[in-house]
Amino acid sequence: MGLQNNQSSGVFLQIANGKLVRQFKQATDKSVARINKLGREVHEEFYDSLTGYVTDVKTKESEYGKFWVVTVKDNETSYFLEMKYSSGYAVSFLKALPNADLSEVMTITPRLNIDGDKKQSVIFINQNGAGLKHFWTKDNPKDLPQMKKVKVKGVETWDDTDRMEYLEQFIKELMGNKAASEDVPF
Repeated sequence: MGLQNNQSSGVFLQIANGKLVRQFKQATDKSVARINKLGREVHEEFYDSLTGYVTDVKTKESEYGKFWVVTVKDNETSYFLEMKYSSGYAVSFLKALPNADLSEVMTITPRLNIDGDKKQSVIFINQNGAGLKHFWTKDNPKDLPQMKKVKVKGVETWDDTDRMEYLEQFIKELMGNKAASEDVPF
């Protein structure tokens, strides 16, 4: 299960361009170097998917904004998958999670679909050989608040504040974690 790396303190992952990304301070035999937004060289390894048990889902805030952190455990390793708070990856994951059996192993696979100049970031969750459908859909949104079109500084944009607050509360209850909206301790 997992990415097949043994680390006792945990493995921190992000998502970029439809891949799971693990950063290293030094080059590895599988890493690719790039210069980040801060002008520093980083070394990254890319993975297609992550398999294990989802044991926790929390939010954290940092100087870079608000994020979801999904804890995935395999036999020996904890993986901490970080997603931007209202990204397509996060929303896709959160919409499917209510249909998952948290006592079973699942595989999380991010994808970036590009159609012309439009990009759509999504996550697929596979469990017991089947892809999980979204709990809330366009045809059956249940009580999930819809995004609102608002004008900010003269420009129309979509506001997902109500939807994200609803999902955060729902996930907090689903995970049975009263502290789900508090900072992750790392």
